Amino acid sequence: MTASTAASPFADIRRLAADLPAPGVFVAPAEGGRLAEISAWLTAWTGRNPPSVNRPVIALYAGARQGVGPRGYARDRLEAVASGGATVCRLAGAQGAGLEAFDLAIDRPTPDARQKASMSEKECAATMAFGMEALAKQPDLLIPGVIAAEAHRDAAAIALALYGGEASDWTDAAEDVSAAVERARGEGDLSDPLEVLRQLGGRETAAVAGAILAARVQKIPVLLDGYAATAAAAVLHAIDPDLIAHAVAAHVGGPGHARLLEKLGKSPLLALEIEGEEGVGGASALTLVRLACEVR
Repeated sequence: MTASTAASPFADIRRLAADLPAPGVFVAPAEGGRLAEISAWLTAWTGRNPPSVNRPVIALYAGARQGVGPRGYARDRLEAVASGGATVCRLAGAQGAGLEAFDLAIDRPTPDARQKASMSEKECAATMAFGMEALAKQPDLLIPGVIAAEAHRDAAAIALALYGGEASDWTDAAEDVSAAVERARGEGDLSDPLEVLRQLGGRETAAVAGAILAARVQKIPVLLDGYAATAAAAVLHAIDPDLIAHAVAAHVGGPGHARLLEKLGKSPLLALEIEGEEGVGGASALTLVRLACEVR
C-alpha cells in the first residue's frame, strides 16, 4: 500500500473490506426449490438451523441531488415515512420489521453529476461510515434501500462506469447518464470502484454501500431493495465479490436493474417492476423469506 493510499479517507473502508470473517457455509439444497435455497442461505449466515428471522430492519437512506426530480421530494417522502403514511410503513408493520429512515443532508443536495463529482473522498467515506449505523439495532436481517428522486439515474451511471456498454443498456435517461460518466472519466480513475461511488453515487448510495459492508463484517444476511441498493452492492462486488456473498436480491424492476443483477450473479426473489423503491420491494420479499424459514 502506498503512502498516498494509506492517507486516503477511503483507507479505513479498504482495510475493513480486506479483513472479513469467513463467509457462511452455503450448501445448495438438492430439492425444495427456491424456498429451500433461501432457508439454506439464512442458515449459512445466521448459524441458526432451522433458520429464523426475528429482528429484520428496513433501513432507508434519503438523499437529494441538485436539479433532479421535484423540489422537496426527499423531504416529503421522509415525512410520509415518519407519519406512517408511506406504503413501506404498512408493509413493515405487517411483517413485524423495524423501519429506520435517515436524512442524509437532503437540504444540502449533492451536485449534478454531469457537472461535478457527487462527493469528496472524505464525504463519501464518512457517509459510508454513517450508513453502518443501521447495524446498531442489531438486526438479524438487513434490508437497505434509498429515498431519492429518480434514484435509477445514479444506479445506471454506476453500472455504466463499472461494466461499460451503452448508457441505454442501463436507463431510459441515457443522455444524462452518459454525460455524467464521461465527466467522471475525465476527472478520476474509474478503475477504482470507490472513485466510481464518490463521483457518480449520491449520499444515499454511499450509505447503503456502508450498510452492506458492515453487515458482511457482522455476517448478517442482506436483502437488496431495488436498483440503487444493487448499484451500491455492485461497487463492493467490484472491490471483492465476497463483499456481497451475504446479499440476496429482493426484487427486480426495469431492464437496467435486471442487467445489473445478472452481472452480479444475483437472481431476484420477486419481479415487481417498480421504479420507486423506498423499501417496498425488500419488505415484500421479506414475506417469502419468512415462509422459507418453515422449509426443512
